[in-house]
Amino acid sequence: MALKYGFSIRGIFASIFRLFMEFPTDVPGLFDTGQTRNTVASWRSLLSTSDFPPQCPLIRMVLYKATTDKEHEFVLFYFHHWKLAEPATAVLVVDRTVDLDSLESAENNGSAAHVTRSSGIISPSASQIPAHDSVVTMQNKTSIVSAFLKHRYGSYNQLLTLEFPATSAPPSATEISVLLSAIAQHAPNYHLYQTQCFWFASTIWEAVKQLFPDCHETTQNDGRSRYLGLKVGVTDSVNDVCKEYRSEWTHIQNEAEQKMQAECDRAQRVSPS
Repeated sequence: MALKYGFSIRGIFASIFRLFMEFPTDVPGLFDTGQTRNTVASWRSLLSTSDFPPQCPLIRMVLYKATTDKEHEFVLFYFHHWKLAEPATAVLVVDRTVDLDSLESAENNGSAAHVTRSSGIISPSASQIPAHDSVVTMQNKTSIVSAFLKHRYGSYNQLLTLEFPATSAPPSATEISVLLSAIAQHAPNYHLYQTQCFWFASTIWEAVKQLFPDCHETTQNDGRSRYLGLKVGVTDSVNDVCKEYRSEWTHIQNEAEQKMQAECDRAQRVSPS
């Protein structure tokens, strides 16, 4: 029975349950205990060890831009857990910086040009420094996400939002892991004027839109791929990346079908006639 002021006892208990509901930890690298940090390659490998990531849909993406120093750009992904009545949400923070180990080695060998380090964003003018494409996963709690972003990037603005409605066919976590891997492999080196954080974020964004068009984009602020208001030249690799993704995804599906067929054949051989 509804109460006078527009809420119900059932609603109150549902809210309390959501507040104290334990965050699921059954998908390593996505729904896990605490915060996890991986490279794009290791994140894809981690997801491949579980049967659950294909069932975790992407519901939203947000493109952000730091407002300090190098105006670094990064992307947040929001994935739903598949089996809860009130879906839990995991957040992924994805960006490109420089592989610090490779950079330090190049500096020691005298092969790296001057490097500016500030607020964790690194901008070498050398062209053959490997990129560090990272995936940080955490629980979708405003306090947790905000604290992490502030510590890592300082102040920032939200530029774009890409949402997948409930009636759409969104990509799964597995599909996104394969796409991120394709992008990282397409341009494995960090180049200040071509394949830096702006290129990485923009390529992710446009590739998702092209491969999974059943989504809605909203612009909050202008300024993507700009530094001090000037457009940054980035390599346009979206079509090539999408082609590479489709080829890899077809290969994965074919392998899965062959494995399933082999298991069916084995079951038939051992079953009594």
